[in-house]
Amino acid sequence: MSRDPAPEWLDDLALDPGPPWLHMGLRAIDEARWLDVDERRDDELALKRRLLADRHDHVFAALDGTEAAGQEVLDLVSGGLATHYPQLDRAIDAGRHPLEAASLLVQEDLCLMTVRDGAPHLVAASLCFPSHWRLADKIGGSAAAIHDPVPHYANELSAKVDRYLERIPEGRISLRRNWAVHDHDTLYAPAYPPPAPGVTAENAGDRLWLRSERQTLRRLPRSGAVLFTIRVQLARLSVLSRRPDIARRLAASARAGAEVGRVRISGGHLDLAVAWLEAVDE
Repeated sequence: MSRDPAPEWLDDLALDPGPPWLHMGLRAIDEARWLDVDERRDDELALKRRLLADRHDHVFAALDGTEAAGQEVLDLVSGGLATHYPQLDRAIDAGRHPLEAASLLVQEDLCLMTVRDGAPHLVAASLCFPSHWRLADKIGGSAAAIHDPVPHYANELSAKVDRYLERIPEGRISLRRNWAVHDHDTLYAPAYPPPAPGVTAENAGDRLWLRSERQTLRRLPRSGAVLFTIRVQLARLSVLSRRPDIARRLAASARAGAEVGRVRISGGHLDLAVAWLEAVDE
């Protein structure tokens, strides 16, 4: 049994096996739930500052003409924190692109998308906590191109995502979650590291990490751009010993869609992770 508590966000995971293998899984939330703040805030903002200082061009990019939309994001973030978390420090770093300044106030990564050439494109992003993708490879690209490596995305989600990004109404905030299993707990993970040695079906609970992205989408009222936020949250896989219902559903989802499962459970650990999950006692 894990000594760590099972996080509440486990209940938000989309774990229904396919087909279809990919789901948008969006639901509306109110403004008070838009930003997610917890006890890791100071550490994660400090890590963002280090990454922006040491690897700036790896974690921040903005095309020309995105400053106004970035300022909208900064205004929204500052106002949201003032209203719902007035006790937090909200000092703004002058001299930065406003989207970058906004990213230093919240634990979320912040991405801006606008319609160009008839399709949504990524035009600016502060991406300090990527899950195995590089901002430099994606900036300026369409939503379809960004997700091209994802199995089944082109035929199951691409058209739905494009339509949603084009039509999302002002005033609506949508939330979804995804999940993956990594053999490391590194937040800044632009590339797949070498597989961790020594992982077995017996110790996978202690050696592997459940990684979830809490994602929100909202349209900015002045520019019309769509703001996509990504809050990365981690829990050792062993916490699922406290939630055997989630463990079994996650195993079934990964096993049923093995092609997607091998992407979600990285390092070649799919079979080991599923074996551990299936062995969790009721």
